[in-house]
Amino acid sequence: MCDLKQFIIALPSLGEGHHEYEMKVDGDFFAARDNDDVKEADVTAYVDIDVHHGVYEIGITCQGWIDIPCDRCLDPMRLDVDEDYDVTVRYGEEYDEKEDTIIIPESEVNFDLSPLVADTILLSIPLRHVHPAGECNPEMEEIMSQHSSESVKPEDDDI
Repeated sequence: MCDLKQFIIALPSLGEGHHEYEMKVDGDFFAARDNDDVKEADVTAYVDIDVHHGVYEIGITCQGWIDIPCDRCLDPMRLDVDEDYDVTVRYGEEYDEKEDTIIIPESEVNFDLSPLVADTILLSIPLRHVHPAGECNPEMEEIMSQHSSESVKPEDDDI
């Protein structure tokens, strides 16, 4: 089981300057976040936090791979991940999100990076994700071909 505590950062305890973290993301991470689409994963999230006068500039770089179901045959397919995300976090009266800025209440000590890391990885998944030609499950391709309509070719007279 993935330890989601590694994604919790006590922002007020960070001093001014640059801070670096390296966090591991696996299939259990997505299961703990109730995401059934990612079955397996081996992603490293590199997190850089620059603190200046109570403002936290957070840069997240996720590199590795995830296994997701192929849209065509439903077998797992490997997708490489190499994505970046930058966000500014600051304290305010109440929680608010605006473009690339998150405002958290001053009463919050801990900041959970796991939603940001998950979103960074999940947003790297293309809308249509299928195996390269010839790599889908042959049994499933056979079933699909039996149930698909054949394309109609125009008659020579119709041209």
